[in-house]
Amino acid sequence: MKLHVATWAAPCAAFWLALAGTTASAQLSGAGDDPDALAKELEAADTQADGSVSDPWEGFNRKMFAFNDGLDRKLMTPTAKAYRAVTHKKQRKGFRNFLANLRTPVIFVNDILQGEPGRAGETLGRFFINSTIGFGGMGDPAERMGIAQHSEDFGQTLAVWGVDSGPYMVLPFLGPSTMRDGFGAGVDLTLDPGFWISTDTARYLQWSKAGAGVITSREPLIEPLDGIRADSLDFYASIRSFYLQSRKREINNGRTTYEDLPDIGDFEEFDELE
Repeated sequence: MKLHVATWAAPCAAFWLALAGTTASAQLSGAGDDPDALAKELEAADTQADGSVSDPWEGFNRKMFAFNDGLDRKLMTPTAKAYRAVTHKKQRKGFRNFLANLRTPVIFVNDILQGEPGRAGETLGRFFINSTIGFGGMGDPAERMGIAQHSEDFGQTLAVWGVDSGPYMVLPFLGPSTMRDGFGAGVDLTLDPGFWISTDTARYLQWSKAGAGVITSREPLIEPLDGIRADSLDFYASIRSFYLQSRKREINNGRTTYEDLPDIGDFEEFDELE
């Protein structure tokens, strides 16, 4: 097995493909590890346009949004519907669980970087439980044991460190983001151990993982996104509002203020894992 930084092209391409498939779906919430939860959040969300949002590149963003939306309508939605037609609901849930389990290294590292040893312990606990009695991650017995799934990414880590989000932007294929979240997505790519492996088998697995992530993330969101598209006076502004609200909630981990976030310089909480 060879490890070469210079041969990162194939895994990187797989990463971009995976994000491309989530243009208007899982990327709305950042990591998007639980599309089912995101679907419910979309159905219940207040996606009315927020006039106070700073969007200095709105002209460019709207063009990119239109491009992504066209791709989603013509390619991603039909593909997701075809996938739904040939699979059972329990199978689709199992595939999503499996892919979420594979993202454990990224979540774990960001838990640590955010000074959240308790959540890091939960991440490892979920991985070992679901990888063993959960049939390699297809099941989620950890959830039934009270260890809830959560998502972390380097964009959230930067926010905890005090880095401002920067301008809102919509990237071709990649969808809603900010300067901070876009940079964080690139860092998360390198946290995946598979990124550094350049064998033919590893490249094949990366592409397969990316393609599966595209389809499984989009399928649960068919109806919620269609509903927002039909009901919104301004679909672009609605998605922008939802994305920014969702990212703020994720960064706070359910807290109401940033002051409640942990002190990342205090690691005494690691004693809780012993």
